[in-house]
Amino acid sequence: MSLRIKEKSAEQMLNDYLDTIYLQSHSASSKKTYRTAIVGKENGFRIFLKEKYNCDEVQLAFRIQNNELDIYNILSEYVIFLDKKSIKPKTIRLWLTIVKGYYTYMGIDVFAEKCKQRVKLPKIKRLKKEALTKEILIKLLHNLDPKLQSAVLLALSSGLRVGEITGLTLPDIEFNAEPVKINVRAETSKSGEDRETYISKEASEALRDYLQRFFGWREDSPNKKLQSLRIFGRTNRIRTENDSRLPTPEEQLSESIILQKALIRAIRKVPELNKLGRNGRRIIHFHAFREFFYTVVSNVSGSDYAHALLGHHEYLDTYYTLSKKEQVRLYKNAEPHVTISDFAKIEKSLENMQNKQTDILEKYEAFERYLRQKDPAFLEFLKIKEFRK
Repeated sequence: MSLRIKEKSAEQMLNDYLDTIYLQSHSASSKKTYRTAIVGKENGFRIFLKEKYNCDEVQLAFRIQNNELDIYNILSEYVIFLDKKSIKPKTIRLWLTIVKGYYTYMGIDVFAEKCKQRVKLPKIKRLKKEALTKEILIKLLHNLDPKLQSAVLLALSSGLRVGEITGLTLPDIEFNAEPVKINVRAETSKSGEDRETYISKEASEALRDYLQRFFGWREDSPNKKLQSLRIFGRTNRIRTENDSRLPTPEEQLSESIILQKALIRAIRKVPELNKLGRNGRRIIHFHAFREFFYTVVSNVSGSDYAHALLGHHEYLDTYYTLSKKEQVRLYKNAEPHVTISDFAKIEKSLENMQNKQTDILEKYEAFERYLRQKDPAFLEFLKIKEFRK
């Protein structure tokens, strides 16, 4: 075991480590989470070390190397420290993983199996989530401004993450496609992969209206001044035609947080919407819209297709083996079910269609039974038809 610390301070070492994390994902959110686990103001690992051992993480590494302290005892004590602070079990597991990775980076061996045996973790309670209903969503949409309405409808009908929504620009949207197609760029995608998804007619109409009212967008125009505009960005500022700079990951994270906070402010004004689930989290949030999309689309068009639209890497290859016609067909099957405003009318129409199909099938079967009994030639017809298949 050789330490890679040398003369570095704890802050220098942490920044170096965070740079390697950012290099892998280019995610400002991940970098922020890792920093919080190490230097959080009340519960970070550095706070724990100061209180318990009067040292920082680099000084601790030297003491572990000199066999003064045992890394597994330290990690176990840190888990107990977090549990007493009422940190949620899921967060404890995440922060423990981050600290283990940090010390592995510094050259301290942390073996997974040994850690599993020596460091006990609190169990995660699997609480049932309260599903969003279309009645709740209609109430929500009636209490949102046009920008949030558009963003929520996009999320509900496409499965886009909030960061992908705030990263959208006009060139990402194919308004002339049917249904309207969204091209998610690798730079804004969590997985770092390009992908495609679609939005409902309801969402596309809301988006068109929002763009026309606030940016002067016209469908019959090239809209050159709007090409680099981040549609749901922080400032709604139209940049110049030559300013094609993409937002930094920090800017994109900031814009995502702002959009989420705007949603929270809106639902706080309506007691019916401002409810918490058993897990202590609000029932209405952007990830819940993504979950709604997955549930609906997987029920209608299959879970693999839904996973692919969500951008889950392991399903994308299967998705792209489908023809464009089949991709669109599967989405159109699901579109009525991710349409919110007229859902009662649409669901009644779907029910009537299903009833009619059932009625037609029953009549056909009755007619077939009759022909089988009365007309021997019908049996020959069925044999020929089966042979041709």
